[in-house]
Order: sequence, then structure tokens, then C-alpha cells
Amino acid sequence: MKTTNQLPKRNNATNGIKAHNDNRHYKVGRIRMGSWATQLLDATDVVIYDSELVHIYKKHGRELRSVGMNAFDFVKFIINNFNEIYQDDNRGYLLVVHRTHTSDLAAISLHVIIESGKEVYKINTATPINTKQLQSKKLLCANDR
Repeated sequence: MKTTNQLPKRNNATNGIKAHNDNRHYKVGRIRMGSWATQLLDATDVVIYDSELVHIYKKHGRELRSVGMNAFDFVKFIINNFNEIYQDDNRGYLLVVHRTHTSDLAAISLHVIIESGKEVYKINTATPINTKQLQSKKLLCANDR
């Protein structure tokens, strides 16, 4: 199965149409070898499926458009800028962009899957969040950027 780094011009994620199949996915980043995150996470690719992009668009499209982002850009922003890792439900991880202002919080939830015989991280969802929502989560690792 081919993984691409960019959305095609005609795609379900930017127009909110439900994906008819769940096998089109995109590489949005990578947990890099030697980075602070590898204290906890394996160095591997991070992918998102079309259906999750549609979900993010439908749940948070208005908020994202207000800051000039689409679902794909939002996910890439979090992958490139996360500075905290929390324990998520169901043995997953919550990657959080945590800045000094409480309104500057964003998170993605991801789980390990096997794709073409290789472990990758699959994004389940992404959301703007607040500090109250993080209080019930266990902080596993942080990086002061």
C-alpha cells in the first residue's frame, strides 16, 4: 500500500465527505531517531487514514478554518511541534503541543499498527484541548522547548 506525504487535490479530508474505504493513508511525519521522544516512542513513521482526516474535519473544521488550517495541516503541525507525551486510553499515546497560553494546546491520539510488515504510528484523532482535559491523563515524557 502506497503512503504519500501530501493530500491529493481531490480528497475526502478537505470536503468532509465520508471515506468509502479506509485504506488510503498519508505519512504526516516521523518520530526521529535520537529525538527526546524516543525515550518513550519507537523511531518510525506516523500515518493518518482518510477516515480520520474526515472525522477531524467534521468535528473541528470551523475551529481549524478560523486559524487558516485544514485537518492535514493541523496534524502535521502537532507532529512537528509536540512537546509532551501522555498516556492515552487503550494503551495509546497522546502527543500534545503545550505552550504557555492555555488556548495554545493541541493533541493527537495515536496507536501502533503493523503496515506492510512494519510498525508505524496511526493517528486516531486530533483536537484542540484545554488543560482541564489533560488533568486525568498521566504525563509520560516532556521536552522543554
